[in-house]
This record gives sequence, C-alpha cells and structure tokens, in this order.
Amino acid sequence: MGVEKISQKIISDAEAEAKEIIKKAKAEAKQRLKEAEEFTKKHNKQHRIAIEKAIEQEKMQHIAGVNLDIKKEILGAKRAMIDKIIDDTLTSITETPEYKNFLIKMIDMAIENDAEIILNKEDLKKNKTLIEKELKKKNIKAKVSDKTINIKGGFIVKKGKITVDCTIDSIVTAKHDEILMKINRLISE
Repeated sequence: MGVEKISQKIISDAEAEAKEIIKKAKAEAKQRLKEAEEFTKKHNKQHRIAIEKAIEQEKMQHIAGVNLDIKKEILGAKRAMIDKIIDDTLTSITETPEYKNFLIKMIDMAIENDAEIILNKEDLKKNKTLIEKELKKKNIKAKVSDKTINIKGGFIVKKGKITVDCTIDSIVTAKHDEILMKINRLISE
C-alpha cells in the first residue's frame, strides 16, 4: 500500500468519522431541541394553568365579596323594614281601645301612693283624665305630671329616687329578639 492509498484511507476514514460525528451531533441537537420544546410547552402549560387558577380564585373572591355585599344590603333593608314595622305598630297600638286598658293595667301593677306619672305629650292630652279617674277609683294618691317624655306610649313612674319604666318602648326592647324573629319569619315567607 502506497502513501497515497494510506492518505486516501485516512482521509476517507476521517470523513466517515466526521460524517458520523456530525450525524450524531445533529441527532443530539435535534433531541435537545425537542426536549427544550417539550420543556417549554410543559412550563408554558403549567404557567398558563397557574394563571388560570389565580384568575379563577380572584373571580371567586370577587363573587364572594359581591354576594356578601348583597347579603348586607338585603339585611339592611330587612332591618329598616322591621324597624318601620315596629315603629308603625307602636304608633298604631297607642290609637287602639286596648291601649287604654293597657294603661289601666299598668297603673294597677306599678303605681303607689306619692308617685309621679310621666307620659308622652299625646297621652298627656288624650289620657290624663282617664288615668286620674283610675287613680281616684283605686284610691291611689299619685300625680300625673305636666312634664312629658319622648316615648311611644306607656309611662314612667317616679317615686323618690326610684324610677319604674312602664313604657311600650321598654316592653318592645325586652322582647326585641323575639319580635325580630317573628317579623323576620313573616318577611321571609
């Protein structure tokens, strides 16, 4: 074998080896590119999913906040309606014939001699004579005051340092929760 054939063989083997190396390098580059694309797709998908979850969570929080605001508004409207119902009812109670019976019953229960009875302005005009007659009939030496108090109905009894609250307002306040539950049930039906 001559030098030229050896050179040719070396060059031929080197070219074949270079082609093989290039082929492997291209295959490896292709594989790495494929892996990089898959990695990017996977991470993009994970990132997109994370963003979608964050958006969904924010949307749910916003909806929950709006629902809470709506419930607060409904509750506020119910309370305003209930307060109006109670106020209107108290006003209408003082205009019924039973109201005079209520006053007489409360006088029997709460008034003693030497007491002072304080009414609201309307009751002082309408019921002072009735109360004085009832006191005289029961032989109770008490006085209906010319002073008035800002209440819906009923009266305050003062005897010395003792004050007894016989107002419709205080009765309603004492039964407030029970009244609210009943009215709320009626409104909800």
